[in-house]
Amino acid sequence: MAKNWTPKELLYALVGIQSDSFTEMEITISKWIHETIGEQDYWKAHPDLCGLYDGKDIIGRMIPWALRRGTTDKTIVFAGHTDCVEIECYGVLKPYALDPPKLKEELKKLDVKPDVKAALEDPQWEFGRGMADMKGGDAVVLYELFKCARENAFPELNILFMGIPDEEHEAQGIMQSTGLLKRLKEQYGLDYKLLIDPEPTAGGKDKFVYVDGSIGKMLPAIVCRGKAAHVGNIMTGLNSALIAANVERRLDLNVDFCNEEYGRITTPPTVLWHKDSKSVYQVSVPAYTEIYAHLPMTKSVTIDSLTEKLKKLCVQAAKDAVATYDRAYEYLNHTQEGNPNYEIKVMTYAELEEICRKVDADYDTKKEALVEQVTEQVKSGKGLVQVESGFQMIEKAIEWSKITDPIIVIGLLPPYVPAVNNHTHDCHRQLWIDSVADMLKKEYDMELEVDPYFMGLSDNSYISCTNIEEDIYAMKNMVTPETLYKIPFETIMEISMPAIITGPAGFDYHEYTERVYMPDVEKRCPAIIETLMKCL
Repeated sequence: MAKNWTPKELLYALVGIQSDSFTEMEITISKWIHETIGEQDYWKAHPDLCGLYDGKDIIGRMIPWALRRGTTDKTIVFAGHTDCVEIECYGVLKPYALDPPKLKEELKKLDVKPDVKAALEDPQWEFGRGMADMKGGDAVVLYELFKCARENAFPELNILFMGIPDEEHEAQGIMQSTGLLKRLKEQYGLDYKLLIDPEPTAGGKDKFVYVDGSIGKMLPAIVCRGKAAHVGNIMTGLNSALIAANVERRLDLNVDFCNEEYGRITTPPTVLWHKDSKSVYQVSVPAYTEIYAHLPMTKSVTIDSLTEKLKKLCVQAAKDAVATYDRAYEYLNHTQEGNPNYEIKVMTYAELEEICRKVDADYDTKKEALVEQVTEQVKSGKGLVQVESGFQMIEKAIEWSKITDPIIVIGLLPPYVPAVNNHTHDCHRQLWIDSVADMLKKEYDMELEVDPYFMGLSDNSYISCTNIEEDIYAMKNMVTPETLYKIPFETIMEISMPAIITGPAGFDYHEYTERVYMPDVEKRCPAIIETLMKCL
């Protein structure tokens, strides 16, 4: 007889396996999940209905999956990410980060915030790395999977579980899972009705938060090239750092880029990276300065409209930089050699590539060789990460374009995250919401809060797309080559489905005080999932 797991037992087991994102630890937890599924009686009898899916991941991670067959084609999907951020922030408590009972006792010895102190004294809160983000939710959906298979509950429904790697890094896991979803759909004639993502939410004792969409984002990469010059003869050059500073000043926290839908307003953009491309110390002004920024988006805007707005901002920032130069040149009263007639070009990476192909018949061959080089460097972990390789691609293209004037180029770095919302799907979203609200009120005397967008970003963005053509068009400005980053939009188009987030309440994700509300893990979230299955 197979082990009859409880949600708490599953949670402790999952947390006890360290699974730092973008490491081989992720392979370990995937294998454990696959083996644990295989020990259940249903999959002992049907070993062909579970496995480890190989999506050709860059570091060999695979997706554990299991299918409980139903009598119809109706299918509900459980997809929870199994990777976590690292445990370095625990400091001296690192030895206890994966041991919830011991960690709680050690945390009680520290001087912590009042809300944390209250949670430490409350047996309903559990602490540990991944307790909330998101092994609490993984434990819930695995529990429901095992229970339905054991009891033949909801016999009409097919129930598909997927353990998703790499959510914390670049969402490669969920993108690779689209190949699995397509294969199973074709093999078993599945009709995907709903995906449940048990990411943690901001509820608690008095309310439950049901999330009906997931925010999107673009990461614009902005390369500013000036004109290099020795500092002793500064007016013969134009500092790329000056150009970039004006871009950042105009972009960071610029509320003109905020957008709103269904009562949710995005945070303003902020710059995540600002550095020059110098590799050694020398007293010339930097020729190149690089910026990339986080720019959130709802479905009320398009990536094209945001890119056009960004171009206009860069044009004004360029004028500001030139005006600053001109004022200094005039102040020096022509006592130094200089160039008072600078004009800074502004264009997208796609526009730059068009110029490259016109002026250099060998551009695509050169680019292919560069792509092979940076791909190998990224895969080997030597020297380059995705961000740096992207900036290298832009700067090489500027060189090959033969443009000699100062220039600002706007590209796109990974990850690109489409905004998704169930309002755009032909589904029974209001029935689902009303049914969950009624159950919570009746069984727990709780209110349901509906959030139209999950603001922390989620895997649902790659499973619930409805503007596929627009997303494909947006990728023309993606700088990182497809050998390192490719969103399978064509496959997503075939398996796209509504997706909701209904995970347990949690707080302080990625911090050493990360915690989860156990009544959600053990009672409320299972009840919500069963309510949704009844609806289907």
